[in-house]
Amino acid sequence: MLRAALFALIILGLSGAEAQAQQVRQMLNGLRAEQGLDPVTPSPRLESAAMAHALDMLDNGFFGHTGSDGSAVGDRARRAGYGYCLIAENIAQGQGNLAEVMGAWANSPGHRANMLREDVKDYGLVRAQGNIWVMVLGRDGC
Repeated sequence: MLRAALFALIILGLSGAEAQAQQVRQMLNGLRAEQGLDPVTPSPRLESAAMAHALDMLDNGFFGHTGSDGSAVGDRARRAGYGYCLIAENIAQGQGNLAEVMGAWANSPGHRANMLREDVKDYGLVRAQGNIWVMVLGRDGC
């Protein structure tokens, strides 16, 4: 199905995936450091939740925080095995690269607030075909 072909595209592209993952950490944690906040770490479970939502939006032709099955970000995080006490989600569409999407989120009050929550500890970020971006931030096991 389409999902297998997209898997390679989702984790921020095929080539240089680790370099781009490092770039995400540097950009996100750089923004947090400017505000005196602790860094966040990548979470495979939050990445999985973000991927599920990105694919849902792509497969079902919508753009929004509510999944096609009525799910919220917390539902998707729990399905991915992330037992959160805090969860937040940023979505974007159309930005062609990581710098553009991070810049857009940093300049949007609500998205910026999610990235700068003091109690956030983990994150997952994916990019799907059509430049659909999903970032999930959370704190597990409170």
